[in-house]
Amino acid sequence: MNQAAKKLLGEHDFRNLCKMDVGNGVIKYWRNISTAQIVCLDSGQDGYQFCELTVVGKAFLWHQIRCIVAVLLLIGQGKEKPTVIDDLLDVTKNPRKPQYAMASELPLILYECEYEDIDWIYDQVWHEENVKHFQRLWTEQTVRATMLKRMLDHLDNAAVRRSSDSNEAGVLWKDVRPPIMHQVECLIPGNKPRVYRPLLERDMCESLDDRIEHFAKRRKLDGSGSKRKHGKHLDSNQEAAST
Repeated sequence: MNQAAKKLLGEHDFRNLCKMDVGNGVIKYWRNISTAQIVCLDSGQDGYQFCELTVVGKAFLWHQIRCIVAVLLLIGQGKEKPTVIDDLLDVTKNPRKPQYAMASELPLILYECEYEDIDWIYDQVWHEENVKHFQRLWTEQTVRATMLKRMLDHLDNAAVRRSSDSNEAGVLWKDVRPPIMHQVECLIPGNKPRVYRPLLERDMCESLDDRIEHFAKRRKLDGSGSKRKHGKHLDSNQEAAST
């Protein structure tokens, strides 16, 4: 995943790694990313290890990070190769974005903004209150997470039957099959097909040119429609005035 993340560095056209917002006038999708790094935050195992992706750039596109994370997770699961990032950034070769679900917004946070020649100064009183507030949140979420992990550990040591035979001795769940690692599934919403279909073999979205043409036509129709209504309004006023 880190190998793939490094391919994001520099200035690229990210139209295949965001949600195009042509309707609001966004038609330029070049952005510059200076940092894209994944680090492990703890030593958990069997899907319970936390990793953090940090992305630094001067500006981001609509849902850019969620789309990047979705593709990186597919790479981490072995469903895609790191080179798929190169393919998605090559808009000459691939001008249309493959259809794929964005990653969940749950772990996404904009946590720092930097400005040239500006240093943040923290008021001591408010800073203390912020620390206390986040400590309370940490305690609440950690207690819940610890309780859930203890429940999962208990389920791993539960004796289960593998058939309908009531005389069969139970076998510990953790010995029945390899560990289930379903934790990441909730981070990519949507239906999961039984057979995975590679990104570049999927149905494609409209190209940027098609989206621009679509909205240009719609604005033209909306503009002519407004003009006709306005014309009727003027005619009725003129008629009333002449009467």
